[in-house]
Amino acid sequence: MKLFRKIIAFIQGKIRYKLYYSKYRWLIPNHIVNQIQTRILSMDDVCYREGSCQICGCETTALQMANKACDKPCYPRMMNKFEWRVFKEIGFGKISGVDWELTNGIFVANGKVENEK
Repeated sequence: MKLFRKIIAFIQGKIRYKLYYSKYRWLIPNHIVNQIQTRILSMDDVCYREGSCQICGCETTALQMANKACDKPCYPRMMNKFEWRVFKEIGFGKISGVDWELTNGIFVANGKVENEK
């Protein structure tokens, strides 16, 4: 990912983080809030406990709130409202070249559970 995209993801994650944990959470669209919650459940336990991604070093859970996908991969890129609705209905899909499933409320890449909380 180019530097500019990393900067945008950082800013986006920080803004959403502040909104998510404030009385202004309603400013974040519901389909984004749902994906944030699913991403937090899907993230690697070590990253969650340590407070930062073991691959890129970004702070968690702000990292899960940006549009970018996890590099491990623990979760796909953020989906738009239509994509998220369809993904939840059918429970699987190919996103950015990776096969994903929604199993027990967590993202699963290529049929392999990355994390169970």
